[in-house]
Amino acid sequence: MSVMSIRVDDNKRKILKVIASIEGKTMGNIISELIENYIKKNKGKIIELSAKNNLSEIMKMSEKSFQEWDNEEDEIYNDL
Repeated sequence: MSVMSIRVDDNKRKILKVIASIEGKTMGNIISELIENYIKKNKGKIIELSAKNNLSEIMKMSEKSFQEWDNEEDEIYNDL
């Protein structure tokens, strides 16, 4: 499993921590569930674009997402 850092508003992080505690989960588990649900919800878009053999569209869509991961703070995780 890879490590990914995300930036979350401090107030939202505190609320998430309380909810996780109440539910007996970790914040990481909740985030993983949210990501999994988001992927399931949007997987159809990728399938639809792939079916049209329009793979360049997929690459264009994903470029913006990966740009936010390119930051010097996270470079330390590359060596793990």
